[in-house]
Amino acid sequence: MLIIGSAAGVVVMGLEKITFGWYLKNITWIAAAGYISGILCYWLEKSLGL
Repeated sequence: MLIIGSAAGVVVMGLEKITFGWYLKNITWIAAAGYISGILCYWLEKSLGL
């Protein structure tokens, strides 16, 4: 969720004319999938005792 949480995201929005609505519609699902994948990997490592 680069745009929401960083100054670099704000710069990208300005340079590329990306609206928050476009980001929400097209990118949020990818960011959410990565977040959930990270949680699952963490859970798997803890379950296996790694």
